[in-house]
Amino acid sequence: MVRTQSVKKKKNDPTRRKERGLLAIGINLPKIAAPAMRKRGFTQARLITDWPAIVGEKLAQETTPQKIVFPGRAKNGALLYIRVSQAFALELQHIAPQVIDRINLFFGYRAISDLRYFQAPIMPGKLRRRVKIQRLSDIEEARLRHDLEKIIDPGLKDTFATLGRAIRSRSRDDKESA
Repeated sequence: MVRTQSVKKKKNDPTRRKERGLLAIGINLPKIAAPAMRKRGFTQARLITDWPAIVGEKLAQETTPQKIVFPGRAKNGALLYIRVSQAFALELQHIAPQVIDRINLFFGYRAISDLRYFQAPIMPGKLRRRVKIQRLSDIEEARLRHDLEKIIDPGLKDTFATLGRAIRSRSRDDKESA
């Protein structure tokens, strides 16, 4: 009698791809980016990803963290190198203590003691595209209201109405251009 050993497959085994379906790229991104981030001193990649939330939208549009240099093997008192746009450099010098306080508040301890900055162009962030919703005809508006009359929640009904107007105005534009 021949015994066959059952091989237990790992959770992320590529041969189990059909069982688990598609994976989001963000799941493996921290593992992939960790060596490059550590090389630049970013033990926590969240400083880069959460930069707008840490320092504010306006400051994030004018600055970008570049690297962190810790003195020796210490885990606090580091220098944070920041790229700053030329027009904003002088203002950053004046608000540097507040920026340091915000970063340290984010880390939960006095991780950063000073900032060093160099002036260089900042890559613009993604601009949110605004869709201009055109007014629907009276008949289309009545059809939309009729389609949404069974929805009880007024907030949800307004949201779906806005979505419906956007979709219907876009499909009407597509028909006109064809």
